[in-house]
Amino acid sequence: MSHTSARAFLAKIIDEEGFRKHLVAELSKKRMELIREAGYEFSEQELDQAKADLPPGAFGHLAGWFCYTADEQPSKGGHCCSSGLWH
Repeated sequence: MSHTSARAFLAKIIDEEGFRKHLVAELSKKRMELIREAGYEFSEQELDQAKADLPPGAFGHLAGWFCYTADEQPSKGGHCCSSGLWH
């Protein structure tokens, strides 16, 4: 992928809410598939509860693994940035 293409992708994520929400939803589905394949079984709500117990910024650079749409906000700690990533 070229640098120009990568920048265009990031601009689309920032500028187009529908595209961002679709991408976040698909990533969330895939994330849960991978978690189950690794032998863990819990719901998104249970994951949210466990994340809420952690201090703000606990994920550091792993924040992208824990995406939220603009309509969803973590119950405590951290924040949701413009691209929909919680950290």
